[in-house]
Amino acid sequence: MATNDQDLHIGDVFREIAALSSLSDILELVRMAVTSLGANRTSYHFTPKLKSQTDHTVQLATSGFSKEWLTLYEEAGFRKSDPIPDIIMQHGEPMLWRDALESRRLNENERRFVDQLQAHGLIEGVGIPLFGPKGRDAYSAFTFDPLELTFDDSIIATVAALASAAHIRICYILDQKFERKVHLSERETQVIRLIAHGRSNKAIAAELEIGGSTADTYVRRVFAKLDASDRTGASIRALELGVLRL
Repeated sequence: MATNDQDLHIGDVFREIAALSSLSDILELVRMAVTSLGANRTSYHFTPKLKSQTDHTVQLATSGFSKEWLTLYEEAGFRKSDPIPDIIMQHGEPMLWRDALESRRLNENERRFVDQLQAHGLIEGVGIPLFGPKGRDAYSAFTFDPLELTFDDSIIATVAALASAAHIRICYILDQKFERKVHLSERETQVIRLIAHGRSNKAIAAELEIGGSTADTYVRRVFAKLDASDRTGASIRALELGVLRL
């Protein structure tokens, strides 16, 4: 996989996406490609079938967003009040955040979300609906620096094409039968599924009726077996191995 933004050529990126078999490698390649086009923040929502793009079970792969914003967005109630993804999915084409927010009347929770969005410096961006086979739809969002690139139709069309190609490839990979390279116990499988549903270690302990230190141990063990350093990485790896299904 290309490792330097300067080495990227968009035609080569499409070919490389089609050849990759690792979800994390695909996401990193697209991040590098769109960064070379001016994107400074990216997000990709892995969405379970028939779920909203802001459901608490959605897995987020992001770059460039502040830790404070991501912590806030991981709160299920707050994420659920984000009106932008579902509006753009219904629109069916790339859409500016501002246009999405102006397309209908917002309720009180949605207005509070927008206030927080802007308070964190997230004022202008573009959302891209991603449609895959077998109902595997997804949503991706980007902000740009300099800001005027947000309104460059050529840039947005290229970014949308890259995101779509990546999503289709990810759907294909998830449909393949992977030979498991790791073995998770029944309890470890329960833990990774709860992680993928956004549960904290404390919530995992409560749901499985185990001690907090025991839950911490299981989470560390799952991370080690899946060769992951964070919850999103563990969830992506579990998807690759067939432990989780979108």
